[in-house]
Amino acid sequence: MIESLDDLVGPVFITHPSDPTICFTVDEGDRFLAYPLPEHVSQQEPIIVNQVFVGARLLGTTDRFTFKSFQGKYFGSDKVGVVHCDVEAISGLEEWRPIITDAGVAFQNAYDKFLMVDQVADGGFKVRADADETGFCETFRVYCQAKFKYKRKKVAKEKFDAGQAEVDNVKKNQSWGGGKVKLTSKDAKALGKAREEGRLNEAMLDRRAKVKADRYCK
Repeated sequence: MIESLDDLVGPVFITHPSDPTICFTVDEGDRFLAYPLPEHVSQQEPIIVNQVFVGARLLGTTDRFTFKSFQGKYFGSDKVGVVHCDVEAISGLEEWRPIITDAGVAFQNAYDKFLMVDQVADGGFKVRADADETGFCETFRVYCQAKFKYKRKKVAKEKFDAGQAEVDNVKKNQSWGGGKVKLTSKDAKALGKAREEGRLNEAMLDRRAKVKADRYCK
């Protein structure tokens, strides 16, 4: 199941944990449907290509998406909540704001209404987008292929060169020596610990004081 909005970029499979579990699909006539999944099949993978939608983030936004069917038509809803998937061009009606919650994903349309699944009298399901709040009927499970799942880059921890840091500090503050840098003989590795403890400047000053290389040192 997706973990962030970035996971919605690419092929997705949208389901709802109703009884039975349903998934979104489109038929050959571009009708948007809630399809009951047979119990013997995976509830996390599409059976046919009709059940796959391709998500894309709208240019210049961080939280607005469009979803395109296998026939190249966009999924959207009008102002009264009627859902469609039969247009080839994007307008405001085809824009969605996915909201990730602990229970799954809610989809808010351009009119600030939420997509929902409603069970009808004959036991079938109808999809509409006119809910004012999110609850069980408005919360979906969205799956993406592992190879498309967004991989966050680990930020490399900045390497601290204690020796070079001390040289730079002495050059900056030294007031004598004719340009020749004079350092204490003590191991500079102790500066690394001082940096972690938030007292790097104090440690630098103490080390400079030992060689009287700072006009501000006693």
